[in-house]
Amino acid sequence: MSLLRFEATALRRLAAELFIRSGVPPAEAQLVADHLVESGLTGHDTHSLLRLPQYLDMVRQGVVQPGADLQVLVDHGRVIRLSGNWNFGPVTATAAMELAVERTRAAAFTVVAVKDCNHVARLGRFASLAAAARMIGIVAANGHGGDLAVTPCGGTQRCLPTNPLSVAVPTDQEWPVVLDMTTSAVSGGLLRLRRNLGQPAPEHTIVDAAGRVITEVERYYGPPAGSLLPLGSPGDGHKGFGLGLMLDILAGALSGAGCSGPAPERSGNALFLAVLRVEAFTSWEEFMAEVGGVIQRLKACPPAPGSAGVSLPGEHGHSIRCDRSERGIPVDPAAWQQIVAAAAALQVAVPPPLGA
Repeated sequence: MSLLRFEATALRRLAAELFIRSGVPPAEAQLVADHLVESGLTGHDTHSLLRLPQYLDMVRQGVVQPGADLQVLVDHGRVIRLSGNWNFGPVTATAAMELAVERTRAAAFTVVAVKDCNHVARLGRFASLAAAARMIGIVAANGHGGDLAVTPCGGTQRCLPTNPLSVAVPTDQEWPVVLDMTTSAVSGGLLRLRRNLGQPAPEHTIVDAAGRVITEVERYYGPPAGSLLPLGSPGDGHKGFGLGLMLDILAGALSGAGCSGPAPERSGNALFLAVLRVEAFTSWEEFMAEVGGVIQRLKACPPAPGSAGVSLPGEHGHSIRCDRSERGIPVDPAAWQQIVAAAAALQVAVPPPLGA
């Protein structure tokens, strides 16, 4: 199936209006709409408009509590534990990171753990809030004890979520260096997208219920359900498994949401956030010189045959943003059909695709 393309402003307007018609306060509706569209602008189609029907369903089913306040549970100044009271994940994660950044303006670091938080989508957005404030941001998440998808090395059952990690570092480029990754071989969102497009999963990323490597996405969903493999599979999956386990503990055990288990009360995201103020460690000028120097050395590395050269974390997303700001954001037809149906039910007009 061919992808449809839409202008970013039109998608923001559409998503915000759908949320507002669903009872979401306007400021929160705009924030979540911005988050989904920005994911599409930076090439993260797995966390862009693909998620809009899911988020609308979560509001309708009462999974999301729009307007719920961020609640401080523990406050030691540099260490904070919060509850999002089950508002939208992007709303909670934004507020938590903004609080961490504000606390760190007069300190060296702040660490925040968050529970009672719904799906946050792309972690890089929140880590980048720290980079924009001349700080280093670190964000990790688990599935709030649930959302199991990944089998550990040597296993055949879903025991962990995809447990993503993002680290954002300020630079003197037009883009920060932003690592944004899952600890599984691919994200669950990629499998949703491949399913919608009728495409197979990449090799060595999923297994069936018996632990046999497959590429048929429907067999992953089951029944019986298969599993995602850890990052680095098949030969080095223990590395992704180990990293995923550590992030599960940081996000789940410290927040009070719980580590991943067989019978969670509900799924969502628990978060671990850390913010480091660069100038508490070294001068801004020295830091910029070091980061700029390593970027230059890496970019000067001779390209491999058939390669366009080295692209740093965050750089590729910036390039995609420049392109999609001009050419529009792609949306897969299956997701668009769901969005159109939701818009009809809520009596919201949908924009035509570019070129229609």
